Amino acid sequence: MRVMPQSVYRYIFRYSKVQQVVVIIMTLGLLPLAPVPLELQRRLLDDAVANKDVDLLIWLAGLYVGALLLASGLKLAMRIQRELISARIVHALRRSVYYHIYTVTPPALLQASAKGDDVVDEGAVVSMLSSETEKLGGFAGAAISGPLLQIGTLCVVLGYMFYIEPLVAAIALALYSPQFIIVPIFQARLNRLAEEKAITVRSLGNYIVDNAEPDLLNKPPPQGFTTLTDQILRIRTRFLMTKNIMKTLNNLLIALGPFGVIVYGGYLVIQGDVEVGVILAFVSGLERLGGPIRELIGSYGAITDAQMRYRILLESFPQGIDPEVPEPMPDLSLRAALPDAAERMP
Repeated sequence: MRVMPQSVYRYIFRYSKVQQVVVIIMTLGLLPLAPVPLELQRRLLDDAVANKDVDLLIWLAGLYVGALLLASGLKLAMRIQRELISARIVHALRRSVYYHIYTVTPPALLQASAKGDDVVDEGAVVSMLSSETEKLGGFAGAAISGPLLQIGTLCVVLGYMFYIEPLVAAIALALYSPQFIIVPIFQARLNRLAEEKAITVRSLGNYIVDNAEPDLLNKPPPQGFTTLTDQILRIRTRFLMTKNIMKTLNNLLIALGPFGVIVYGGYLVIQGDVEVGVILAFVSGLERLGGPIRELIGSYGAITDAQMRYRILLESFPQGIDPEVPEPMPDLSLRAALPDAAERMP
């Protein structure tokens, strides 16, 4: 039998190594396309429009549309592959949970169960098989390709901006930098609250399972139930407050980027040092940076949250082993997913 991976990333790779490589290749193919629209926008204004060259305008516009279509196609293929990876990991996690809780039951627990003792925490099992595996699986699809795409896009677009006008790019970068200090501080608190909430939700499930149905029917909610639900509400309230304060600060800093570029860039245009097309390219570039920054912040939160959830999952397993030869995965091909459409294919 194999040792259960101690890292969530190792578990993901165990069941989706080939698919992850495919997504990474798609991601690397997307990165060179990130600065193409910015350069084409600059050339459309500074070369085609400024020189009243209609042929060049049509040619550059065609290239712009072509680049957008190519990027959209790659993103679509990448999203589909990510979703299939997530589905595969959820499937594997559910089998691992069942294997650890039931299949490899220690002899002492088997003897206790034979005597009529309740040795399985059914409420926790239900929580692990449903919401906890779904959240971990949802993270798995973009576990590597997500941060890679976001960091790569930031580097490529910033590199382009520094190449065009280093000082303006430095100002934009300085305005965005505080986020990389703010986010880890807030995320640490969010992780603590998420862990506390996950454990309390399990306790709520245990409470329902452990209490006999006749003790609950046609009666007001018992004290134990209300105490747990009130505790979950308090935790969730603190989580939402922390999350929204962090999001507001991040959005404020992202909004300051275009402001700084327009003010300083406008000054340079008035002085005749740069052309308007450069400023337009920078503003568009900052808009392209804003999305990856938000997604990168989300990815950082998802990574730390997944690590926390996987750790809680491992702590619930009596045996730290995984099936040596898991059952074959069901067919996840397009033909299997869309049987009606597949039948119409030639």
